[in-house]
Amino acid sequence: MSFRRRNYAEVMDNLLTSVVKGVSAESHPFPPADAQEAPYVHSLERSPAADIIAVYGSRNGQSHAFVKDKDYVLSEDGTQLQWMEEGAQLPDKGTVFHVNYLPKSATGTLSDIHVGSVLRTLAESVGLEIARLYAQLEAVYKSAYIDTATGRALDNVVALLGTQRVKAGRFNGEMEFSRTPGSRGSIYIPAGTRVMTVDGNVEYETTASITVRDGQNTARVIARDVEENTQGVAANELTVLAKPITGIVSVTNPAPTAVTNADETDDELKTRAKNFLHGSERATLGAIKEAVAKQGILADVEEVERDLFDAEDNQIKVKVGQVKVIPHVDKLEPELSQRINTAISDSRPVGVNVFLDESVKAPTKVDLCLRIVTSMDLLEQDLRAVQDSVREKISDYFSSLPINKPGSVNRIIGLVLGINEIQDIQIVEAKADGVVISEEDLGKGQLGLADKTTQLGTLEIIDPNLPTLLRVMITHPENQDPPNPPQIENALNTMIAELNDMNDTEEVDNPEKQVLNFSKLLYVLPLPEALAKPQGSIHDVWTGPIPAGLTPGDIGDYGVQFVFTMESGLSQTLVTETDNYRLTAYERLSLVAVKINTVS
Repeated sequence: MSFRRRNYAEVMDNLLTSVVKGVSAESHPFPPADAQEAPYVHSLERSPAADIIAVYGSRNGQSHAFVKDKDYVLSEDGTQLQWMEEGAQLPDKGTVFHVNYLPKSATGTLSDIHVGSVLRTLAESVGLEIARLYAQLEAVYKSAYIDTATGRALDNVVALLGTQRVKAGRFNGEMEFSRTPGSRGSIYIPAGTRVMTVDGNVEYETTASITVRDGQNTARVIARDVEENTQGVAANELTVLAKPITGIVSVTNPAPTAVTNADETDDELKTRAKNFLHGSERATLGAIKEAVAKQGILADVEEVERDLFDAEDNQIKVKVGQVKVIPHVDKLEPELSQRINTAISDSRPVGVNVFLDESVKAPTKVDLCLRIVTSMDLLEQDLRAVQDSVREKISDYFSSLPINKPGSVNRIIGLVLGINEIQDIQIVEAKADGVVISEEDLGKGQLGLADKTTQLGTLEIIDPNLPTLLRVMITHPENQDPPNPPQIENALNTMIAELNDMNDTEEVDNPEKQVLNFSKLLYVLPLPEALAKPQGSIHDVWTGPIPAGLTPGDIGDYGVQFVFTMESGLSQTLVTETDNYRLTAYERLSLVAVKINTVS
């Protein structure tokens, strides 16, 4: 059963159409039962019609009023509603929409439906009450499902599973999970993971799912005592995982647990109820996937067919269905393989061949370069938090991307724009295992990652509100003249000001201006005159010929390094004439340090 709420405007259209003897809320399935392809047409029951008053239905799961002459038209003979081919918004497939129209044969005696009339005022009063009833019915409908129920309604739904909301007064505390040294990849820790004391007398469960990301050593999550009326535990007493998780070497509670003063939230209760449903599920694809997830990894579970050959006739006798489990791991260790196979055996349907695909390849590393536009009034720490959120959302997306999906550009953009502080996003470049993803694939909204397990590699985030930092390190012999720091800072700040002005646009007149190589920067850098090194401004480099590319050999025993550090933490060092750093549109630079050391 499905329910679509009718708002006040739709109710009034229905009432007023009925008053003037029109046809109100005539229902039609979409698409039509006999339709093969667009354009779709629907025959009206009381044709011919003089005019279609309104069409209401469901679009993207929400009630929607469709627009005449943009989404649909009345056929010339007045017998059909025709949906437009181009630019039209269509109802969701598999739903029913409703049409209000006025037949040519209508002979209503009541026609004064203008605002302010007695008839219209009575209709509005009735319509308001009907619309309120629809709102109440929608609340009743939503209260029947775990995903949409809240408060007491959610308590009633989960009670069917024998689950109750945890009230205030239960002990909880923060758990810290530590990664195995040297391990790689993301480690998923599901909500409901049990952690115990050494003697097993006290057991806590995590209240949310977390992921220990590649390069992250520890992660923390709140855990709650599974029993009531117990005593809290001291710090570092909850140290035993009820079920080992691959890649996690240890777990502990850094601080003593304490009594919580709040009831379990709706989101926490929903997560716990769903975990119960997954845990109680058996002999389904979902049960197999959940059983594998409990081993600490993500996996695709898909149905496949293989050919069964007849040895005598040397031909296919029958196609046999199988279920293949494809783990998302860098390397399938024997111990992990054994645990997964045991979990599969415990959860697979009787008579169905379920096998683990052990010919796994290391996940494809997806490198992205994004340019985001954030609110101008954000503080620096808030801007950094925004970038952390972007990194977390995109990392989660690639770690859980099904193997049969190519990766969606629109999905990535949607995840990023879902962060309130971000106003716009542009994917500057995308790579898969170092190979640039073509503009053709990006234009189609795909990353071309089908049939590959994926993992986020390098994520470069460029935000004009957070500049890229430039550090310059210079060494000089103790028996030669030292560089002049103020002079160097002035020259570099002047260069950076010109670069920022030049780069404050979508397209630069000459893309070569955005390439900062070692030779250009060395040309701008003022060093002691005794070196006789050519030098000038970045403007000289743009407008006229300069001496041949400078190399470290042109500064004798002096040494120079230019280090560019983006806010994401990525750094690039220029030390030879072949090194360069390319600015992206709207990227800003900021000089943070000039360090000069003397060497003997």
